[in-house]
Order: sequence, then structure tokens, then C-alpha cells
Amino acid sequence: MNRFALVLSAAAALTACAETSTGPDSAKRETTITRKAVVETIDLESRQVLLRGENGRMLNITAGPEVRNLPQLESGDVVRLDYYEAVSVKMAAPSDDSTPTGTVATIRTPEGSKPGAGVGAEVRMVVEFISYDPETTIAAFTTPDGIVQNVKVKPQMRDFASTRKSGDRIDLTMTEALAVSIEETD
Repeated sequence: MNRFALVLSAAAALTACAETSTGPDSAKRETTITRKAVVETIDLESRQVLLRGENGRMLNITAGPEVRNLPQLESGDVVRLDYYEAVSVKMAAPSDDSTPTGTVATIRTPEGSKPGAGVGAEVRMVVEFISYDPETTIAAFTTPDGIVQNVKVKPQMRDFASTRKSGDRIDLTMTEALAVSIEETD
């Protein structure tokens, strides 16, 4: 079972309720990062796991009590970490509520299998656009609780930001997912 695909499916399900059409009234960007490390040692009593990253650097982590199946982990196992992030924006309808909403989904591997887990979270809110500076690529907006945020706008979102005017209401959806699994080796 590919846990990364499962977590991405959960992330896709979380974003399914957010309409994302293309065009000047909407924009979306997605990023997926995958990293791998090799298990060097496992101390079951202290739950310490020593990993060697792709760059050769060593990382010592403590597997918390929520990590089940730790005894199935072996030296030489390849740990895969997949991180997914998406941001989508569109013009908010006048009737859209500005109360932020959030959703979290988690998954763990079954008892007796190699350790693995995934978590996905989504936050949706309507914000009020203040400004966009194409020179610095910084956009400013006000969140529903009145806090002014300044964010660097990624290239995929700049056309959308540059066509906004002060006072526009923007429907903003942010999704993140993380999956940790043991990769099968032949």
C-alpha cells in the first residue's frame, strides 16, 4: 500500500470542496517534496532511531508512543518522507462567510506492518485584499480576525495578485500533507 498516494488522496479530498478554476479570478500552486533516509540503528527501549539522509548527514529522532510497529523497523530500511503543500485562491462570493474553517485527517499503518503514518490539514478563509507590489512580489491582506498578513507571492499566483484591487474579498485555501513510510527494496 503506497502511503504517499493515500495521503495525497486525502489531501485531494480535503481540497475537493474548494473550486479551483483557471483564469484571472483564481490561481493555484502545488508543491511536493520527497526525501529519503536509511535506518542505521534502532533502540527499542529508548525509541531512538538513527537515520542517514541522502546527503550523508545523520539524524537522531525519537519515535513517540503514537508510533506503533516500531519493532518491525530494521537497520537498512529506507524511510520515505513526502510533503505536499497547495494554496488556492479565488474571488469570494458576496455571500461567502469569512469564518475560517479547518479539517485534519490522519492515518497509521495497520498493527504488525512496517511503521508509517500520514497527516493532512486544510484551512479555508475569506480574506480582504489590501495591496500587491509587483517589484517585491509582496501581497498584503487582512485575515478574518483583523490581522494584516504580508506574503511573498509565488510566480504561479502573481497574475491573480496583480489584477486584485484593495477591498477585494479572496477565498483562500491552504492544504498541507505529510506521509512517512518504509520503502520496499528489492
